[in-house]
Amino acid sequence: MNTLKYKGYIGSVAYSEPDKVFFGKLEGIDDLVNYEGESVDELTAAFHEAVDDYLIFCEEHNCKPEKSYSGSFNIRISPATHRDIANRATEAGISINAFVKKVLDEAVKEPIPSASRLVGYDALAPEPAMLMESESPTYGSGTAVRLQIPEKDLAFAKELAGRMGWKVE
Repeated sequence: MNTLKYKGYIGSVAYSEPDKVFFGKLEGIDDLVNYEGESVDELTAAFHEAVDDYLIFCEEHNCKPEKSYSGSFNIRISPATHRDIANRATEAGISINAFVKKVLDEAVKEPIPSASRLVGYDALAPEPAMLMESESPTYGSGTAVRLQIPEKDLAFAKELAGRMGWKVE
């Protein structure tokens, strides 16, 4: 989904071809606030104005501008993933809930990347979007590929690379 950001608020972005207009709504609030514009600049200005007007409205009516969240939600996952989460939680000596909370807390933080070098030996290749070097290596030829991997995912990446027959340096 395309979004706009302003003063900590997020707005959706969509386009109506028949009307030839961009439009969106302010996300993460309990109310409905829409905006539109015929160009990206107009849409952005309308979004900023909508946020500013909404904050003024909330102040004048003594109401909270943020959406209220309960802190609880349901998620559907495969039984295998559920088992793997339960096993990881047990290994860590914590509940499934505590494990999932920890993982989600880490996932929403800004990752601190670390660099590792994976050397491919077969046709299985990493996603090209992860490539750190501009040249296009030929996978399966032993060509070195430099990837940026977040520190929290490094152990998993090394394990996966090993299963694929890759060397990690």
